[in-house]
Amino acid sequence: MWKLPVFAIMLASQVNCWSKEQLKVTKVIMSASGDLDERFFEQLMGDKSYLNVWNSETTRLVVTSDNPMDTLIIMEAPRLNELVLYPNVHLKHLLLRYCPLDGLVKSLRNLRALRVLKLELCQIGGTFNLAELLALQNLTTFSVESNRISEILLQPDDAIEEMDPASTLKILDLSSNVIEHFNLNVLRAFPMLNELVLARNRLVTVAGSIFLQTLEVLNVKRNLLTELDLSGCNCSSLRYVYASENKLNTFPLFGDSITDLQVLDLNYNLLAVLNVSELKKQQHLSTLMLADNVLKSFNVDDGNETMVELASLELLELSNNQIESLDLRGWQLPALQVLRAMNKPLVTIPDDLLERYPKLIRLACFCPNVDCEWIQRNVEHIRNHKYEMNVAQQGSSQLGKGYRCVTVPYVGCVLCPFRRKDSELTESVR
Repeated sequence: MWKLPVFAIMLASQVNCWSKEQLKVTKVIMSASGDLDERFFEQLMGDKSYLNVWNSETTRLVVTSDNPMDTLIIMEAPRLNELVLYPNVHLKHLLLRYCPLDGLVKSLRNLRALRVLKLELCQIGGTFNLAELLALQNLTTFSVESNRISEILLQPDDAIEEMDPASTLKILDLSSNVIEHFNLNVLRAFPMLNELVLARNRLVTVAGSIFLQTLEVLNVKRNLLTELDLSGCNCSSLRYVYASENKLNTFPLFGDSITDLQVLDLNYNLLAVLNVSELKKQQHLSTLMLADNVLKSFNVDDGNETMVELASLELLELSNNQIESLDLRGWQLPALQVLRAMNKPLVTIPDDLLERYPKLIRLACFCPNVDCEWIQRNVEHIRNHKYEMNVAQQGSSQLGKGYRCVTVPYVGCVLCPFRRKDSELTESVR
């Protein structure tokens, strides 16, 4: 038997994810025990088509052909080890979390309308064969986040090869597993793939060649990559590359087909130099994030280049590097709006920054070694918040003989508005 404490009030965070139309047809229960079978759904659902179960102790899930349910979400299913799925043309979204399932069951292909399948925080381990997804021809989103998968392959069996299905998969989420090597060639059966998520694995290589004309997002955050070579990826639609929190010591290679990046996130790596040749290809790049690397400058030091333009760059993040001078020599950045340079070693900032970058609306800088006279010359920009400075962490500070520096709270900055003569300083001590 099953029992159902039904709660009318749902967590606000969950409600905010649903539209008004969804709420009208959604049933939410906090816990359920016993089999989730035909009798369970008949007595519970009524005219509802969305079911969200926060916790279920059931060991068996049964979906019959006449079950009209559109969406089934079980947030915690710690004992669910059997799926009985009959041919069904209604169920489109299936999410199972915290379950002991160790793989995909063949009866999933009976869910002919299935578009979203997520098996997260389960016990799927070892090698995962992406060919298992080919039988789900309407599937657009697949997630096995937070499992134990160590290897990804594509090995279609004879039956699937004869069917030659055209996969509609758009989002593939393999994050939070233990994958060390990923070959892009395993994606060849998914020509409509739009987003690939490999974050929080143990990746040391991403290699291979592939033609993925629709891929827009690549997420390889929090891995162990020392290099990222995408020159074999014919991915002309790639817009967003997230590769922060790796061990990259060379700038990524994008080849000739990837020329339309908009966001490149390389924060928290080991980059010491830029690759100007790769950057200048990206004329639509609007966000470049290079915080927490080991850069000593952001100048064009390429012997073959004296001036490089990034026409669309709006945000440049250079915080926590080893940069001493923020002259940005050799860069034309006509669209630059935000420049972040929270660098303790920073000593020099050019006075003509706003002249060179007229659209700059904010310079954010923690720079205790910047000359006090520079701050005095640019005090108006600090007061109108174009320059967000912080050159002393707390209290008043004396910087150099004859300077009186005080913290101005509303800008969080130490200003040196005047220089006092030695005689005045002597008199004030008296």
